[in-house]
Amino acid sequence: MSDFPKSTNYRATTALACEIAATHPDRFNEAVHAGFYPCAPKTTPGKARSFDVNDIIVLRLYQRFLDAGMKAESAGHKACAIRQFLETHPEADQVYIVKPSMGSSYYVDQFDPKERHIPWEGPHAPDVLSVEVWNFHYLRGRIVHEIEEAAKVVGG
Repeated sequence: MSDFPKSTNYRATTALACEIAATHPDRFNEAVHAGFYPCAPKTTPGKARSFDVNDIIVLRLYQRFLDAGMKAESAGHKACAIRQFLETHPEADQVYIVKPSMGSSYYVDQFDPKERHIPWEGPHAPDVLSVEVWNFHYLRGRIVHEIEEAAKVVGG
């Protein structure tokens, strides 16, 4: 596996973040204003949003969820759950979304997909219904590269 950079000192504007994430900026802003994407970087009137690498990873996944036919509200909820995961695991190379037969999904950095029950739930743990894995390693490296290339163009 190549050692891609995991971070950069630069941040991206909304336009650059949307370009990297293959998201239309107007659709992004509509989703934010409709409350469908509550984990967008915060801003105040007259100030532009500023995206870090993990913000762009999540925005890219949000667009993938939309492209797969998920409704904007559901896509935003799932993307923001991954953003919350990245708050506690900022350099994670993947997230496992473990869906139990009952209750909410778990977002974890390690999981054996062969598990039949949620191991941390004890002796009466619910069955594992499905496991979804999203890999960030290559995506993160590409995002860092794109941000740094853009910084060179504007004089970094």
